[in-house]
Amino acid sequence: MVTKLRFGASLLLACSLACSKPQATPTSTNPSSTSQASAPASAGAATSSKAPAKLERLRLSGIPDADKDKLSAQYAAVTKYLTGVLGVPVEYVHAPDYAAAVSGLAANKLDLVWLGGVTAVQAETETGGQAVFVAARDTDLRFKSYFIANKALIEAGKFQALQSFEPGSLASLAALKPSLSGLRFTFGAKSSTSGHIMPRTFLEDPAVGIEPEQHFKAAPGYQLQGGHSATLEAVASGAFDVGVLNYSTWDKADVAKKQAAPVIAVSPEFVDYCFVAHQRLGEAWIQKLRTALVELDPAQPDQKAVLEVFSASKFVKVDPKAWDGIRAILKTGKQRGILD
Repeated sequence: MVTKLRFGASLLLACSLACSKPQATPTSTNPSSTSQASAPASAGAATSSKAPAKLERLRLSGIPDADKDKLSAQYAAVTKYLTGVLGVPVEYVHAPDYAAAVSGLAANKLDLVWLGGVTAVQAETETGGQAVFVAARDTDLRFKSYFIANKALIEAGKFQALQSFEPGSLASLAALKPSLSGLRFTFGAKSSTSGHIMPRTFLEDPAVGIEPEQHFKAAPGYQLQGGHSATLEAVASGAFDVGVLNYSTWDKADVAKKQAAPVIAVSPEFVDYCFVAHQRLGEAWIQKLRTALVELDPAQPDQKAVLEVFSASKFVKVDPKAWDGIRAILKTGKQRGILD
């Protein structure tokens, strides 16, 4: 049984959001999977001052929060843009799971990876403190999760479908506690920030008081393949009654899928995704990458295509301390069975 988190959500929010303001200014190889842990808040805050003499190619990847074919097609716009800006070939390398996205960066199989909040922090430990937080979407500094239910439960009056999707509160989750009891519930991937770690943290907060392993009909499920889209499908199909996922995945889904699994609650805000590079690239290349991302212009078709891949209006520079709340959770997360 998973032991309840003891890190209060209110403290987590204060810790994460205090530093979350934007800062001024072809052939693929699957990286292997290894275990992860947490890292000090200072890790990844600086880059190596010595740049490599020549970068012959840059290997780009991201956590598989959608299916492989969809990700490969989406990243084509990203690799094309970065190849043109950097003047070196940029290759997309598919990571088969969240752990592989992290271990690939540490094992010199990947150079730049789009990671969630949890995996970004895990990368600090896996790389021995050589992970550099490059840039994030402005929305990543104020992220949220959607709790969704099968439409049959809405029709039966068990839940009410939301019409407004502003960030919620612990009180709004607590109000659902009686209705959630005895239902089949699924998280996303175990290492997913928005599909597991943060929703679990909010549910287990004393102000909500839901222990997932005891409150639902059975131990909660996890979506091991297909990312957040798999969670949406699992609830929409009736395989699970209720689930939680990245809000962006639900927002982008077709109308029929949304109607089959309406939103019944929105989580409080938290910090999530970030582009993370390895220091071995050198300061000069990392700065080029940061500039290429931060200066994306939606008025330019090729750059707009990149922004659309990430459902972003813009990317911003970030302070690694914004992820301190997640670091605090991960200090004991693995021992408590929260992570693999």
